[in-house]
Amino acid sequence: MQQRTRTAQEGEASSATPVEALLPDAAWVLEIQRAWLDGMKSLVVNSPLSGDVTQWIRAWSEVVGQVGLVNVNYAGSRDVQAERRITGRYSYGSQLGRIMELLVPYVTKHEKEFTDPSHPDAVQDFLKMANEIGELKQASVEDVVEKVRQWEKAGSLDTKLPLLIARLQQIQATPRKK
Repeated sequence: MQQRTRTAQEGEASSATPVEALLPDAAWVLEIQRAWLDGMKSLVVNSPLSGDVTQWIRAWSEVVGQVGLVNVNYAGSRDVQAERRITGRYSYGSQLGRIMELLVPYVTKHEKEFTDPSHPDAVQDFLKMANEIGELKQASVEDVVEKVRQWEKAGSLDTKLPLLIARLQQIQATPRKK
């Protein structure tokens, strides 16, 4: 390191600025970094009998997800206050759900009009996505059943199940709007 400093000082004496004097010497640092990175690319760490144990480190937002009750990224919004008012009343999921409820029957009825030769699968992809979302919503019944199974494992089934049944019967007895 001292020899590198002397070279820099000698460079200064030859009317070069200190940064310009160090630039030729900085090339060896870059070569070492490149060599180290190349070596790391081929490195695979394995524990006995476990296979590859390397791991991708994700960003904080990918790992944690939602931190507060409502987290909305307004970075692309032109009117942040309006965005907050709207999402305070209607979540993005409910907005998209209502759009899908309206759009799916219309697109289905007018499918040929929506088909674009440059994107022939776009309409079918959209309808497939809408169908899958509908199936995922139906899967919520399985979530309730799974919760009841957890109550059974925890030993609280005898107290919670009668309450659940009573509430479900109340819902069933309530007149529905048509």
